[in-house]
Amino acid sequence: MDDGVFFCGTTEISLDSKGRLAVPARYRKCIQENNEGQLVVTRSLFDRCLWLYRKEQFDEVTESLGSLPVLSDPICRTIQRVILGSAVYLQLDSQGRILLPQELRALCGIEKKVFLIGLNNKFEIRSEENFKACIAEDENKLKAELSSLETHSVLSDLRL
Repeated sequence: MDDGVFFCGTTEISLDSKGRLAVPARYRKCIQENNEGQLVVTRSLFDRCLWLYRKEQFDEVTESLGSLPVLSDPICRTIQRVILGSAVYLQLDSQGRILLPQELRALCGIEKKVFLIGLNNKFEIRSEENFKACIAEDENKLKAELSSLETHSVLSDLRL
């Protein structure tokens, strides 16, 4: 279900001593109204970071993953195991914070400072070190591929 809610922008956030992340105020109302403050955090399928979904959006991800042929395709089992096996349901507290589970923080090298990056239907949560490396990698990829963007099969019609 597309409810028109999407996330964008990057926010630097310091976790408190318990590993709680204060969701930026600009997103709290939307999360409270549309999802009763419920979120789901899981491992990224691609990078050493976390994905944070509104519960409603994660329900769609779960439904999509449920249609994969896990009995006959090992990569489908792996994708389900990574996404669903590490998923944790969270609830915004009265101060708009969520507790990121220690095992997921450790897996992604998240300690005190994180970057919350809006990616349309979800957020990425990256450690400071990981975020800086990602920015550098993105810049290098763009520089290397800039000349071929016009002929790229998917990106050729992109309007920026």
